Amino acid sequence: MRHERFATTLLLSVVAVLVGATGCKADKSAPTPKTNVGTTAGTSIGTQSIRLDTDTVSGCVSGAPLVKVLIELKLSADRCSPEVTPASVCVAPAGVVRFRVHNRCGDLGKPDRPALEITQPAFKRALFGTETWAGGGLFQNCSLKVPQIAAGASQIILCDIAADALDGFYKYGLEGDIVPVDPDVEVRRGH
Repeated sequence: MRHERFATTLLLSVVAVLVGATGCKADKSAPTPKTNVGTTAGTSIGTQSIRLDTDTVSGCVSGAPLVKVLIELKLSADRCSPEVTPASVCVAPAGVVRFRVHNRCGDLGKPDRPALEITQPAFKRALFGTETWAGGGLFQNCSLKVPQIAAGASQIILCDIAADALDGFYKYGLEGDIVPVDPDVEVRRGH
């Protein structure tokens, strides 16, 4: 009698699992992975390719109208080094990038060199297709130079993104009286 109850319970458990699995689309096959070998929107890895226009790789599906970047200037080995958070942002065309610079080094800026300069982003790669963007500066309506900044001071810089910017990856630079770095900015419309 004891073995019959165990067998019945086991049989009912197996049936419940099988019935539940069919409700989870177990009867459908997995979708075929998309390959895009040979275009700039995909990067080949072995026989498969990774799509650069997905949120898995790029970090966003559509750009935000406002993105915030913190540039924290910190003393490291007698040099002032910028720590950028996040190192890559995803913004929509005609959006705004808000840079907040906080100086944890000493007084920065010299007559021949600004404390901080944000360089205009250089276009690196299109997200869709092979086109290139030959527009003007990606960052618009902002002063990209901070001539001087006192120790412990903060400064806000707001830059508009060009409305005609092509969906793609760009790199800008941070230079001046600091160790230079080159963070990323991605421009992406909603699709």
